[in-house]
Amino acid sequence: MGVLAAWLVEIGLITWRDLTNKTDKAEHAINGLPLPADYLATFLVFGALGLVPKDNQGASRAATLAAWAFVVATYVNALPPVLNPSGTSAKAPSSSTSVAPSTTIPTGG
Repeated sequence: MGVLAAWLVEIGLITWRDLTNKTDKAEHAINGLPLPADYLATFLVFGALGLVPKDNQGASRAATLAAWAFVVATYVNALPPVLNPSGTSAKAPSSSTSVAPSTTIPTGG
């Protein structure tokens, strides 16, 4: 039950973050609404945590703790930059330097 509750809170946080965040609207195909990939990622992560057997109390508690840790991480990342302790937003930092293309080494035969 703990992993399910954490997943529902996570879905709510993702929806709230994308509906209220005004800075990264250009990154979304649908303005304001969360991308389906956001929900799919939570389904995979929390689904894997939900596969932990309930019979093993230690593993069950660890899975629930990990699920709530994901929720807290999403909450901290959803905060405005003024309140975010890391000082970064959900968006990856842009780099002005270019990266040289990699070269391939031919294999001998």
